[in-house]
Amino acid sequence: MSTPLLSVTNLSTSFFTSRGEVKAVRGVSFELRAGEILGIVGESGSGKSITCMSLMGLLRSSGRVIDGSALFEGRDLLTLDEDELSALRGNDISMIFQDPMTSLNPTLTVGEQVIETILRHRKVSRSEARARAIELFELVRIPSAAKRLRSYPHEFSGGMRQRVMIAIALACDPKLLIADEPTTALDVTIQRQILALLKELQGRLGMAVILITHDLGVIAETADRVLVMYGGMVMEEGPVRELFARPSHPYTQGLLASIPDLRDDTHHRLTPIPGSPPDMLRPPKGCPFAPRCAHAMAQCNAALPPLYDAGPAHRARCWLHHPEAPRVAGITAELVPA
Repeated sequence: MSTPLLSVTNLSTSFFTSRGEVKAVRGVSFELRAGEILGIVGESGSGKSITCMSLMGLLRSSGRVIDGSALFEGRDLLTLDEDELSALRGNDISMIFQDPMTSLNPTLTVGEQVIETILRHRKVSRSEARARAIELFELVRIPSAAKRLRSYPHEFSGGMRQRVMIAIALACDPKLLIADEPTTALDVTIQRQILALLKELQGRLGMAVILITHDLGVIAETADRVLVMYGGMVMEEGPVRELFARPSHPYTQGLLASIPDLRDDTHHRLTPIPGSPPDMLRPPKGCPFAPRCAHAMAQCNAALPPLYDAGPAHRARCWLHHPEAPRVAGITAELVPA
């Protein structure tokens, strides 16, 4: 098997506030291979975005990585200084943020913002950078590409602004693209267009992608593998088809039960997950999902479960997968006698 492009081990990130230490990310580990799309899904506050902000060195001043490593092509991103990270950002690793209107500079034309990215990382003339910007606008299907270089962000629709952000992210042919909720502010039709464009470009350019979202439907259509995060931790991970066919953690099951299935003609009441996410100022000693879990046992509150094998390349952080745990249909269904 090929060496991972990115290998994250035991990543832990905290924010130090006037109220105390907020443990936002706790021991997250995963690997990403070249050309792979990894989805990271979970409720707001689960640690999805902070995980990737930690890798990029983009934490707010109160945030600090307190443990772990993140090897990108053999270099630990967490040990690089600001100059070294700045040379990587926008070049080998690029990021698309949630809201393109606040990410783009309103005082510069969109063309200038693409051109300055190219000039920052490539030894080319300004005319060559402009030609590359036009090529990128055509790649992301912005009509009248050469003319629109002279436009300002407010002259574009939300979907077109997101296409500009994708063009900037692709300007230097990155090996890894991180897309943080890239369709949140867009209507459903434009969402589908942007996701289809991202998947097409990923296939054409061969880059790896980390797709952060709260929408399992987006993950199902786009990703190859998925991490399900909750309470700053990975609760379940595996190939998308395997995880959707056999969700093996109660939290993943709860997420799936709370979204409508448009393939089903019958009407079913959606089942919300009761309760609230944990307070990360005082994270629980045991499983962070235990207070909201219908299957919680005494052991769930007493100790944090490890990641158990739940199928081919599929793992779940749940005590129900312990050999001596009760069998629960739908979670440990393969162990339930016929």
